[in-house]
This record gives sequence, C-alpha cells and structure tokens, in this order.
Amino acid sequence: MAISKNRDDVTNGIAEGELLGQSAYKSIRGLILEKVIRPGEQLVEAKLAQSLGMSRTPIRDALSRLEREGLVVSVPKKGTFVESMSPLDIADKYDIREMIEGLAARLLARNITRGDADILEELAAKADDPSATVHHDLEFHSAIIEMCGSPNVPEVVGSFCLHAMIYDERTGRLAVDGDTSIFVEGWIVDAHRLVANAIISGDPAAAEEAMRHHIRYGKSVVMKYLLGLEDAR
Repeated sequence: MAISKNRDDVTNGIAEGELLGQSAYKSIRGLILEKVIRPGEQLVEAKLAQSLGMSRTPIRDALSRLEREGLVVSVPKKGTFVESMSPLDIADKYDIREMIEGLAARLLARNITRGDADILEELAAKADDPSATVHHDLEFHSAIIEMCGSPNVPEVVGSFCLHAMIYDERTGRLAVDGDTSIFVEGWIVDAHRLVANAIISGDPAAAEEAMRHHIRYGKSVVMKYLLGLEDAR
C-alpha cells in the first residue's frame, strides 16, 4: 500500500509539474505576443516566477520551450531575451507563413465540416473587437492550422506564425497608404471573413488564395512600418 501511495504521489507530482509548465509557457508566450514583454527585453526567471505566482522550475521549462520555438534566445553569461529579428528575417517568415498557411486553408476547404465552419465564423466575427485584434488574429490562424487535417502542418508552422504576430500589435493601428481612415484592424476583419467564406464554400483554390493574399498584405504593412523605423534612425 505504501509503495502504491508513493507511486501515486510521484505520478500526481509529475502531472502537476507538467500543468504548471504548460501554464507558464502560455502565460509568457502571451506576454510576448501582446508586447507586454518586448523584443530584446530580458526575461528574468525570478521576476517571472513572482509575477505568475509559481516556482522557477516551470518558468525555466517554459523558457526552454520558447527558445526551441525561436521566440526567445539564451545568451551565455547574460541571460534570456525575447528574440529581436531584422526586417529581412521577418519578411522571410511571412513568406514561409504564406506558403504553409495557404496550404492549411486549402486542406481545410477540402474537408470542411459544419462544426469547423461554425468555429471559423465565430473567430472571424471576433476580430471586430479592436482591443484584442492581435489575440483574435492569432486565434483565427491557429484554428485553421489545427483543423486542416494534416498532423504535420501545426508542427512545421511552429514559430513562423508566432514570430510574425509579435510585430502585428505595433502595426495594428497604423494608417495604410497615408489614409488615416483606413486601419489594419478593420482590414483584418474583412480579410478573416473572406478567408472563412472561401474555406466554408469548399473551394480549395479560393481558400488558399484568400489566405495567401491576407498574409501578403499583412507582410506589406509590417515591412512598411519596420523599414520606416530603420530609415528614421
């Protein structure tokens, strides 16, 4: 009985540790994506542990996972920092996203179910909330990737989607082409609806093109902003 109880304690301890690690990972990733912690900023284990109300072990596990995804980088004798990429790096990741997420949209359109369609319609409508544009954009893209039916696409897309999303918050309210009445979040609402409608219609080619156009345009807005920052230096 004592041995069995000890085994249960060990098993429960491992499960609890995994849950804490997952919770820490989601929390820190969210802080990065929402730009609470900005590119180039140091991630201090002790401060994160205190802020999230947990020990440093799950924080350390979360940072290791984020480093594998490329969202953070560990510098010997200096610490762990949110990855800060050049405009060319960002452009490259958008190009890769365009290909992979275009494929995901095509695959989902081939096998769309009523349940999938309901999820897409709900997520596309959520983008109407300007206070959470980045969060809902990530939700929408992640859902398509997860529902596309390929077990490999979610793994391949990995950090490419996340890296690009880091920069979307900074451009979320930028005027496009000098017209201050045109804002990116309004365009995102329309783009998500176009992508969702193309997928739900069951037209793989239209779904892929809608997604690729959406990402290409997002890339153009982000690159215009980032290159403008470089010119201003």
